[in-house]
Amino acid sequence: MMRRLILAILLLAAPAAAQQSTIPEEKLVAARELVTAMRAESQMNATIDALRGYMVHSFVTAAPRLGEAKARELVDEFIMPEFRTSVGEFPELFAGLYAQRLSAEEMRELARFYRSPIGQRLLAITPEITAAITPLAAAWGQRVVQQALTKHRDALRQRGLPL
Repeated sequence: MMRRLILAILLLAAPAAAQQSTIPEEKLVAARELVTAMRAESQMNATIDALRGYMVHSFVTAAPRLGEAKARELVDEFIMPEFRTSVGEFPELFAGLYAQRLSAEEMRELARFYRSPIGQRLLAITPEITAAITPLAAAWGQRVVQQALTKHRDALRQRGLPL
């Protein structure tokens, strides 16, 4: 599970970094301004905090003999510091994605919004919303997968999935 997550992140980041070099400088400047106004690094820290429990769960799933307390200790000692050390790389990746999809003027307008009082309010509650939605989204996803597996069990078995 964790290996797949890491591989997915690496595969997604590589094309973004490669494409960023072809983006006009004006758009990159506007994208960096937007990402700064959005407090992308602090937002990413909040996301990492929200995902911590899932990383612990992944460790317990991968190695049940560890137990939750030991898994939490390992995640906190070895995984979380790596995220904290590397989180500064995230804003540039984020900027590249925005620059590919929005015009420089759109990004400047969004940056103005995020600097406005309502934009600041939105940024203030986003970590709380992220923390609240993460377990809800996980439970929803598990429910949908279970429903799909139940509904399509025979077809999935016929195509080689051992259920």
